[in-house]
This record gives sequence, C-alpha cells and structure tokens, in this order.
Amino acid sequence: MFADSLHPPAHAKALIFDCDGTLADTFAAHYGAFRAALAPYGIDFGTDFYAVRLGWSRKALLEAVVQETGVPFDAEAVAARNAPLFLDHIDAVRAIAATEALVRGYYGKMRLGVCSGGQKDIVEATLKAIGLYDCFDGVVTFEDTGIGKPAPDLYLEACRRVGVAPSEAHAYEDSDEGIEAARVAGLSVSDVRPFYTPDPSGWCDG
Repeated sequence: MFADSLHPPAHAKALIFDCDGTLADTFAAHYGAFRAALAPYGIDFGTDFYAVRLGWSRKALLEAVVQETGVPFDAEAVAARNAPLFLDHIDAVRAIAATEALVRGYYGKMRLGVCSGGQKDIVEATLKAIGLYDCFDGVVTFEDTGIGKPAPDLYLEACRRVGVAPSEAHAYEDSDEGIEAARVAGLSVSDVRPFYTPDPSGWCDG
C-alpha cells in the first residue's frame, strides 16, 4: 500500500506521474546505457557521478560529463546510441512500489497520465517493462513538446491528453525541475523521493 502522505488531494480528478525515478527505478538501465555509450571515448562513467544527477535531462547530463572530464565527444552520437543501449538493459528496470500502488489503486477511478522529459521509445518500453503501460489515459514525452522540464509545457500537454484542467490534476515527481514544472503548469505535486532509493546493483556492461 502507498504511504498516506502520497494520497492525492481532494480536488484531484487526475493523477499524472513522471516516469524515471517516479514510476520506475531505471537507475541501472540508464547507467548501463550511458556507460556503454561513453566508453568509446575513453570516459569512465561512474555510478557516484550519475547518482547525484538523477532526474537530469540527457542534454544536461552530457554537458556535465564534458565539464567533469574535459573529454570532448559527439553528444548527438551518444544520444542516438542511448535508446538501443537502454533497451539492452531493460531487464534491470523495476517498478517503484509506492507509486505502482497508487496507479493500481486509482486505475479506473481517476484519469491517469505520464509526463516525462525522456525519449518516447524509452518511456514506453519502461512502462511496459513494469506492467503499467495500459493503465494510462495519456503518455507525454519530450518529443510531444520539444521543451523539457522545468518549463510547464509537458504538464500542460499531459493535462490536455487526460482531459482535465491543470488545477484538477495532481503530479508525482522525483526532481526539483519536475516539481517546478508541475507547479508552474498549475498542478499540485508530491515529491516521491522520500519513498524511493535508487538501486544501482542491477547494472551491467552490455
């Protein structure tokens, strides 16, 4: 069962969830994918480096790698390899118990949506891997707006897709950027970080 503090407020007609780190523990899969994509450049992508940057966009993360290592690389090539490498590690993805319980508990009772700044193919594969894909009335990803969090665009589109006003929706997030995006869009929001500890133990070199 989910924690009492994660219950949606009384005004909510829809629940909208971030994906990575909110619905799914994707630490191991994303870490393995980035590590493999950066290896050809001689970059040792460490778990500690990634752990403190969870929830960052791919663009921001790769910029941080350059700043940290001083090693130039083709960010577009890394991005192009990221999705297939992530799918190579899809078996490492796990549902996060607290939010999985929310989805299953409110499925059929409230409108449910996903609002992610990730790539569509990765997000959809993740939701299918944790068995929740068919629970959602709408799934919005970066490709749908071209503008990531903390801008409100993704949440505004997610509300449109599930058919509610932003003031009628409640969001679940695991990053400061995501929380800001939801609030600026007009949603109330819960921070799930107190209820989830990422598990890096399942990663492997693929």
